[in-house]
Amino acid sequence: MRGWDGLVSSALLGTDRRPPRFEELPPKIQEQLGEGGLLDAAALATLYKRAGRVPLEGLTPLPATQGEDSPLPRPAAIRRLSAMLTGFQSTALGEWLRAADAKGWGVPPELLPALADHARNRAEYRPLVVKAAGRRASWLADLNPDWRFLHEAVVEGNDQWTHGNPVQRRSWLRALRRTDPAAALEALQEVWPTEPAPTRLDFLALLATNLGTAGDEVFLERALDDRSKEVRRAAAGLLQRVPGALYGERMAERVHAHLMVSQGVIAVDLPTRLTKAMERDGIESEPQEGFGKRAWWFLQILAAAPLTTYELEDINRPVEGCSPEVLQVAWAQATVREGNKDWARALLLANTRTGGRVAELLKILPPEEWVPAIELLRARVDIADLVGGLPVPWPTQLGNAVLDQLARLGADRRHARLASIAARAVPAEVLDHPITREPTGEEDTWRRRLIETLNFRREMYEELS
Repeated sequence: MRGWDGLVSSALLGTDRRPPRFEELPPKIQEQLGEGGLLDAAALATLYKRAGRVPLEGLTPLPATQGEDSPLPRPAAIRRLSAMLTGFQSTALGEWLRAADAKGWGVPPELLPALADHARNRAEYRPLVVKAAGRRASWLADLNPDWRFLHEAVVEGNDQWTHGNPVQRRSWLRALRRTDPAAALEALQEVWPTEPAPTRLDFLALLATNLGTAGDEVFLERALDDRSKEVRRAAAGLLQRVPGALYGERMAERVHAHLMVSQGVIAVDLPTRLTKAMERDGIESEPQEGFGKRAWWFLQILAAAPLTTYELEDINRPVEGCSPEVLQVAWAQATVREGNKDWARALLLANTRTGGRVAELLKILPPEEWVPAIELLRARVDIADLVGGLPVPWPTQLGNAVLDQLARLGADRRHARLASIAARAVPAEVLDHPITREPTGEEDTWRRRLIETLNFRREMYEELS
């Protein structure tokens, strides 16, 4: 800062040997100094340096946002929210926001900037923060480029589609796809040729909502010829989910050309080459580890065909011509895509090779079947892997079953991962489980953390009630 070194010299050498030159100081300091001396100037200059910049002048106050605010919860709940925003038990933040919204509580306006910062790099929190911000969402988004995602709260008007930023355009198209899927497809078709590949890929993913609307199949078939490989792959993935699509019929024809059931045995004749038509339909050339090229091509064909191409009894039939794993992995992939409960149940009971999709298959089953299925599967799959992919909060039966098991276990660190998952996933109804009242030893680190988290969540719900 101009003039600071002169003040230091005067203080070190003495004002007789080195008289202070106040005229070297910034004008704002001189105005405040008046008849003051060296120490006054040093105090003012210190504050000026700490401020880091010249004071701003002529500022226009921010306009107030319009609309009504929701009532706020009790002070204890707000203090808990503030603590989570500073890092304490922050993984429960989303649960707090959902619980508060369900009770009709709002978020104090002064905490919205911290919430927006928290969600900036955490996509899973963004819808919750957008909803909590309410009428202030777009207002905050205009104040800080890092909060652009808050524009998702505003989806009205065609101007956002034609002149909005990428977030606004995506939000507009997504909202229209929910309410008028045909109109959303028409809007996308109009701009499709001029959009860059990353934008086409982003917009294409939005067609998953209300997929199968008139015109979807024709549009996606054209997208199979897109110049971007990623767009072609995404279009093929969507076509696999369109019931009765020509894409599925083509894949079923390929299956029947290479697979036949005879005398209770599945006979497979693997494809010998990858045709242009197969490549257009998304069949990739290079195999994943563990599969040869021909088996890999056939696996992709099997997985892309509708499950109606096969019979459920095929799961237990012997296979000739390739490894049974090729069929089993493909069937598991198709089952996850279609969410077919009968196939999921049969694949799990048959102890098939699923390509790491056991948890995804389990998730397809009705929640009341999860506990008995886990008991059956836990001998070959880590229970933490099974329950870790299930939707939260868990059903009460599963929450109690897992906490009962943890209560019977010792301090072995192998159970720490399951305890960490359960601490966040068990429903509110079981947060007062007897395990929370059991004493813990110094070595029971994971058990102590489990109990602390369960109690934290229980108190949180009590404050929001």
